[in-house]
Amino acid sequence: MSLDDLRKLHEAAEAERCRSCLDLRSQLDAAVKQAAETEAEIAALRQSASNNTAELEALRGEVRSLRNAVTELKADRAGLQARLTTQAALAPLPVPRRRWDRQRSTNDASAARQVAKRAAELRNNGQQEAALTLLRHTTEVLSPVETATLFRALRHHQQSDLLDNLIHIYGRDHQDQEVMHVTWELHKQGCPDDAGALLQAAIE
Repeated sequence: MSLDDLRKLHEAAEAERCRSCLDLRSQLDAAVKQAAETEAEIAALRQSASNNTAELEALRGEVRSLRNAVTELKADRAGLQARLTTQAALAPLPVPRRRWDRQRSTNDASAARQVAKRAAELRNNGQQEAALTLLRHTTEVLSPVETATLFRALRHHQQSDLLDNLIHIYGRDHQDQEVMHVTWELHKQGCPDDAGALLQAAIE
């Protein structure tokens, strides 16, 4: 074999080795890319798991808040029932209609305002259903004067959505005589629009 033949064989071997190097480098680049993609997928899965954990904790917190709200609602209702029982036992004797019992009127207004304030707090904390439940159960035991005062207090606390829903529920679920009494009290307290809305809800 001549020197030229050896040189050609060497050049051919070098060329073949270069092609092998290129193939290996290409395979290595592909492997690195795949590893990077896999690592990105793992990171995304970890982030998703972290987000799911945070959402789960948020849901658990919401459940705890709702349970607390239900407990408070039960306590509020029990307190209202106890107060009404006490009021019934200490009910004043009938008096002429033109006389005004200032003490009783003040107590009625105070109780209604407290309920409206509590409902506004629940609504402002994002617990609208709990607030509406409190109002719905409360109006079942309030007098017409208290109910009208409650409506007015909700308007004062800028809880128009709650009040509109409550008016619809009250007009739908209560007897006509109760609705008429509350409507009359609303007119007396300077709330003719709410009185009209209550009558409209009752006849729908």
